[in-house]
Amino acid sequence: MKIRRSVLQSMQSWLIFVGPAMILLAVFVIYPIIQVLILSFQKYNLVSGIPKRFIGLRNFRDMIVRPDFGNSLKVSGIFTAVGVTSTMILGVALALLLNSQGWIIRILRGISLIPFLICGVAVAFAWVLLYNPTFGLFNFILSVFNLGPIDWLGDQKMAIYSIAFIETWQFTPFVMILTLAGLQGISSDYYEAAAIDGANKVQRLLHITLPLLKNVLLTIFILRLIDCIKSFEKVRILTVGGPVNSTDIMSHYVYRISFIRNELGLGAAGALVVTLITAILTVIIVKTIKSDDVA
Repeated sequence: MKIRRSVLQSMQSWLIFVGPAMILLAVFVIYPIIQVLILSFQKYNLVSGIPKRFIGLRNFRDMIVRPDFGNSLKVSGIFTAVGVTSTMILGVALALLLNSQGWIIRILRGISLIPFLICGVAVAFAWVLLYNPTFGLFNFILSVFNLGPIDWLGDQKMAIYSIAFIETWQFTPFVMILTLAGLQGISSDYYEAAAIDGANKVQRLLHITLPLLKNVLLTIFILRLIDCIKSFEKVRILTVGGPVNSTDIMSHYVYRISFIRNELGLGAAGALVVTLITAILTVIIVKTIKSDDVA
């Protein structure tokens, strides 16, 4: 009886504390994922009035062979490569610079976090003004030096890099603060021993700091990879995928298929393809890092 009563008490505690979270997870995460999975095997136009019809893997085939989907993959690759690389380099550099004590350093840390704390939609609208080819701040600065103007968002070759620059500006503080947390966890004993052995700052960075931060940096890298792949609001507000689909990244492309063309089945298949690509890239990165550790 005592064992049964203990089990019942444990179940009651689980239901009270974990149950509500599990219900929310099921309603807002698991159920939508299942619905998207089911929808991806169906032909369904939101406005046609035609009932849903099971078509198997045809949505995936149609999505993959579309030239505009190939273009979205290429554009997303450029955006992700620039966004991840720049934020990682600048974020780690800032963390190394601000990894010390003092009230000035604390103030600088707080100020540097401001871009990351601003809502993405507000950031996009602010940069619309900064990039304006007529009265934007950047072209005004160029005019002082008798340069420009540059159509930052209207040039096919420039637009995706302009949006990637905003991504860098907003998420470099995110990389910085997580890297700082990792740096705070490294014992000073390592650096003292290295100093006794005559190691300079560069040698300490390469042989102590970066190796001990490997797992932290790998986690940050994967988070940034996912963030860039699912980025949406900047493209939607700044360029709507243009000019000539030069900024039509995968998430925006899936949005267009689903809610502009109303092909929800095709859009669901596209969303799953994007998710699968993200998962494969993550696994490859982790496996590569782990194999290097074993070697």
